[in-house]
Amino acid sequence: MVNSDAMTIFPDFPAPQFVAENISLTLLIAIAYNMSDDRIVDKPSWLDSTLYTVRAKPEGEAALTEKQYQPLLQDFLRRRFHLAVHRETRQVSGYELVVAKGGPKLQTAPKGDAMAYILSNGLQCPSVSIGTLASLLARPVGHPVVDRTGLTGTYKLDLKFAPNNVPDSDLPDIFTAVQEQLGLKLEAKKVPAEFLVIDHVDKTPTEN
Repeated sequence: MVNSDAMTIFPDFPAPQFVAENISLTLLIAIAYNMSDDRIVDKPSWLDSTLYTVRAKPEGEAALTEKQYQPLLQDFLRRRFHLAVHRETRQVSGYELVVAKGGPKLQTAPKGDAMAYILSNGLQCPSVSIGTLASLLARPVGHPVVDRTGLTGTYKLDLKFAPNNVPDSDLPDIFTAVQEQLGLKLEAKKVPAEFLVIDHVDKTPTEN
């Protein structure tokens, strides 16, 4: 366990072992449960501020992906920190992604491995579903986004919008960009969102 402002360092996946330096338990739990860190609730204050160095090596020599590590990290958190959690759906302020007046302006793409490049001023996706796009938009708009377009294809996207902290940007804001460039619209609504609720967690891990 460490306390510092040092940068968090992860392995490059796939990796033969999981090593993370100066990581908060909030971030480690987010990775283990594939949950955005802002959706982890009922947590003690130290979960964000206390930092740890984690080294975990699975059996064998195979390099595992981040997804393959998730159940192993969940078990690690249960054993070492006695973590107990449950998932809960709550109605929160968010947005519905719908088709704008005039119809979608989307370029179809062959279905493939979903890959998205999240940039400070946009999103680049060579092949992505609209459901995945809705999830990606949640971060720049700061609230959950639910797909209500009814569109079932895969699309190539190159969305450009002004970063939140650059008010004098020449680019449009995220809401205008989505409507003008994609022919879609973000409408403010109460939407369902899944949260990970912390039932119990120890600050000091048990020994190996």
